[in-house]
Amino acid sequence: MKPFLTRLGAVAVAAAAIGLTATPAWADTTINIDPADTGQTAAAFPVHRCDPGLGGGPFPGQDVWVFALPRDAGEFRSVTVEFATEGGPVTETITTAPAGDRAIVGDHAWIRTSAGQNAAGELVNPFSIISASAVVTGHDGAFDLAQTCPATGGSLPVTGASVTQLAGIGGALTFAGLALVALRRRRATA
Repeated sequence: MKPFLTRLGAVAVAAAAIGLTATPAWADTTINIDPADTGQTAAAFPVHRCDPGLGGGPFPGQDVWVFALPRDAGEFRSVTVEFATEGGPVTETITTAPAGDRAIVGDHAWIRTSAGQNAAGELVNPFSIISASAVVTGHDGAFDLAQTCPATGGSLPVTGASVTQLAGIGGALTFAGLALVALRRRRATA
């Protein structure tokens, strides 16, 4: 009986120690974006940074928007952003289930949107934030638009299979030109 009571006492002491050091569980809370971060396009926002872990970029014709919670203020569960566009407001939601054009990374969330560029890379109707809200753990303040990665203009340089094909055509034309020059010299000396 004594070993059982000793083990029971040890378990009770361990449980009490864990209970005293555990942090309280936070309920999910809905918060809004800092109003100072609304109404701006990605290009006009003062902090431009293209982070491979937060959406990457820059991309032709696409902006990356990165949202952040204050330090040690919990994590995002979802972020819903209403953008102004030429066709009217568009609402996008970022969740913890990552997609190719959006994701939540702890206390950061990012989304890639159209930059509102025409074929020449000129801004004709860039997206801007009307409003945004987020469901977060353990915070009751506001979140911020932390940085943007504005779109690049125009098109990307030609790479990959297209370059290989162009190089092959260029090589064939160069060889044909050299053969014609050699043939002309041969006729001129004959």
